[in-house]
Amino acid sequence: MAADRSKFHKRAFLFLAPFVGPWLRKRFALTISKFPELPEHFLLISNHVTNIDMLVIGLTLRHHMYFVATEHIFRLGFASKLLRFFLDPIPLAKGGNTSGAVLEILRRLRAGHSVGLFAEGNCTWDGRAIPIPEATGKMALKSKAPLVTVRIVGGYFAHPRWAYTDRKGPLRCEVVGIHQPEELAKMKPAEVNRLIQTEIGEDAYERQLADPIVYPGKSLSLGIQHALNACPKCGRIGTITSTDDGFACDCGLHGSFDEYGMLSGEGFDFKTVRDWEDWQRGFFAALPAPGETETVYTSDEGLILNTVAGHRMKQFAEGTLVGSDRGLKLGELEFPFADMAALAVRLHGTVTFSMKDGSYYELKKADKTDYSGRKYKNLFDRFAHEADGAAAPVQTER
Repeated sequence: MAADRSKFHKRAFLFLAPFVGPWLRKRFALTISKFPELPEHFLLISNHVTNIDMLVIGLTLRHHMYFVATEHIFRLGFASKLLRFFLDPIPLAKGGNTSGAVLEILRRLRAGHSVGLFAEGNCTWDGRAIPIPEATGKMALKSKAPLVTVRIVGGYFAHPRWAYTDRKGPLRCEVVGIHQPEELAKMKPAEVNRLIQTEIGEDAYERQLADPIVYPGKSLSLGIQHALNACPKCGRIGTITSTDDGFACDCGLHGSFDEYGMLSGEGFDFKTVRDWEDWQRGFFAALPAPGETETVYTSDEGLILNTVAGHRMKQFAEGTLVGSDRGLKLGELEFPFADMAALAVRLHGTVTFSMKDGSYYELKKADKTDYSGRKYKNLFDRFAHEADGAAAPVQTER
């Protein structure tokens, strides 16, 4: 970021806010409440619920800040040029090296600018906040900037990560804590992490079950297979499909997601996506350790493997993507979990991953449709550490 462009970015924010605000309030029933006086500049950390979280926060706080954004928005051609010109976000590669993003966050904070960060790194799949990386507290201390924590409420039901449509219902952003550097300096990084996790923590279903609120909309069930990766009736992975009105597996399971965010149907006992997710985490954790013969769990046809470098993407291979207890395969190419540095998913489930040699890849459908890439993330979480010779950890990306 060129230092002499910060004034322009602030003016652009003030110019655009009056146009974006009415659109958000109409589309999502966004309410803006009073909030405490904010420091002149700060590091803001929020829970991550929807892809419009930065707009909700920016309009609520009415304070210019630079947000950390997924690297892929820098590969959208002319749209990327507009985003960089007016907003200049900080790129973060999901499933890739994050050190460059951390250094840029610290640089902008030390220059006196505010920075917004979704430390969880992913939108929630089931309405619960995701545990944040251990390095977050260390970075907050190193910045020597005030820390502001905020919580977005209602976002999961207004637009679930897996969904293709918005729902009209209450959505708001709350300022939870404002912490000065002097206060934080008395704490250890782990304590700062716990503070952040507590203050941004949200369980959408806990709130909804206590005080049910309707979130009406169209095609309420469409896309839910991106969150529901395993079928509790037949025990297979990636077999659930969805329509506007419901979801089903060819084993006979079927159900729907209603205006209150609740599940109903046959072949399962779960009332919420959160309940299904709890079972699903146990399901993946219980998959048997790799044996002498490789076990294939799921696949998708028509995938393109792209290499990514310098915000540029180049097609590398095309074929059927296979996920097993060993790793990923695409045609003759093999990517063992043991050789991967990280694997993540963005949006509805596009897989991005990096290898220990520093190479970075993205997997997209050739026909530009979506696929449920999260199932490959769940397999990675189950088997990657075991491939390295360590015990499999409890999954942290809900």
